Amino acid sequence: MVVVVGKPETAESVRELNFRGEFEVCEIVERSMPAIQRQLEQNGEQISHLVYDVRIIGNIDQSLGLLERICVTIPGIKIIVVTEGISTDSAFMRDILTLVPPEQIVSDHGAELKRVLNSMLCDAGLIRDETEQSNSPPQEDISPQTETLPDAPEPSSEVVIPPSQVDRETVRAHLVLPKPRLRGRNATTIAVCGAGHRIGTTTQAMQLCLYLKAMGYKAAVIEMATTSLTPYTKISDEVVLFDTTHFRIEGTDIYNDKTCILTTKTKYDYLILDYGAFGELSEVADYLRNDILVAVCGAKPSEVDLVSDILRVDNGTMHYVFSFVPQRDRDDILKSMSPFDVRTYFAGWIPDYFLYSGNDELYGCITGQLKAKEPVQKKEGRKWPFGRKKR
Repeated sequence: MVVVVGKPETAESVRELNFRGEFEVCEIVERSMPAIQRQLEQNGEQISHLVYDVRIIGNIDQSLGLLERICVTIPGIKIIVVTEGISTDSAFMRDILTLVPPEQIVSDHGAELKRVLNSMLCDAGLIRDETEQSNSPPQEDISPQTETLPDAPEPSSEVVIPPSQVDRETVRAHLVLPKPRLRGRNATTIAVCGAGHRIGTTTQAMQLCLYLKAMGYKAAVIEMATTSLTPYTKISDEVVLFDTTHFRIEGTDIYNDKTCILTTKTKYDYLILDYGAFGELSEVADYLRNDILVAVCGAKPSEVDLVSDILRVDNGTMHYVFSFVPQRDRDDILKSMSPFDVRTYFAGWIPDYFLYSGNDELYGCITGQLKAKEPVQKKEGRKWPFGRKKR
């Protein structure tokens, strides 16, 4: 499928190229970044090529952010970027070149777009190459031959060990983790916010970082709003101070200035951004434009309405981690969180910021290392009022 995010004239050029009906063309007509992102990512497996006009959203910075995200969330997609009206020596053009090869950047939505897209579709075998067909000599008839089937392979003598009998270190030694396709050598960003104060936001940011480090990735935490971790530099026995904004506690790199993201995004595989309380975000859009979104929530009466505020901005990808919830209440919370329950998780009590809890299932699902859980049937029980406010 070829998807067009651009002007109606851009989509029309693609349809004119498809006069034989050899491939499927889909035009996304929404103009909001969350809506475009949601449609692209929900249909990512069917999309082979994307024609993307960087000016269609209006805000070029947000448009670049969406392009960066798509390069990560839909690996293997072929993208043609239409940059009509943008100077070739601008900083924005240089950023595009870190994501897309120069031969896949076109300056108009007409003839140049058709030429580049035609070449890419021919290479992918989605359309016929008229030049090759006209120049190729006629082929001689070849009489059919009887195909000899190969002998069946002999049964393998390899001993298969049940997963329950494999220890953690053995699994880690043989596991081939899917390293993320980084955006022009940039780190994947995981944004963590809390529904309120003292709800476990910094704890979950640290746990995500410790999990990724345990899996062999380079990861660091950046305090975007609060500085909950900075005071530990005065009391911890394992502290390395690099400068006023960068320190290392018990082996974990931490930055206490949000501007550090600009200088650290090429040094790590993952950056975990601790945004603090959701209600105090200066720009919600800044939080939402990150690669992976996590909201830390609580089930106390005073915290319920705060969860509703976050649900209203969910772009279809947000993960919810509930802290300090008794086992007996979890089914009721999952029921009330529907249809977001498939991305709702529970974290146990974690008394130490810098000690990994070992909850691989939780953090593996959030980071994409493990397959997301299937919806579960929930029994009737006490209702939690998450739905009181309109989403």
